[in-house]
Amino acid sequence: MKTRGFTLLELCVGMALIAVLAAMAVPTFRTSLRSAAVRTATFELMAGLQRTRGLAIVESRPGVLCLADVAGNCLAAGVPAPAWRVFLEADGGARDVSSIALPAGITVRGTRARIRFSARALAASTATLTICDTQDVAPPRAIVISQSARARLAVASAAACHA
Repeated sequence: MKTRGFTLLELCVGMALIAVLAAMAVPTFRTSLRSAAVRTATFELMAGLQRTRGLAIVESRPGVLCLADVAGNCLAAGVPAPAWRVFLEADGGARDVSSIALPAGITVRGTRARIRFSARALAASTATLTICDTQDVAPPRAIVISQSARARLAVASAAACHA
């Protein structure tokens, strides 16, 4: 029985086929990764809003979630922020609760830079937070906060990320 191996030509054709398939899969894989990063940031921010609201109720103090830079300094409205920060207003100052950085290449923009929840949880600052992919690969997502302090997910336009 003769054992026959692959010729160099057969190996080159096989490698070329694998390279073509990999080249077709890379853009889809990149889009999936960026979409997952936007989705993760959206759910973490939604959890942060709910946590801020809960802390305001439990502590009987106004709770604030602000869009921040990586050092935790609150930014102005409309400025793309790479992080967000939660604090409670206490005796003329602020008691920090947490500061969360977003994944690399993900920013959040808000119609308001600070979302304030009342101590009775009956009201909040109305705002829309848009989570954006700075590489414009994944579609943006939005969180809308109503005056009754309820947060919901909404469809975001790409224009909201470039305002």
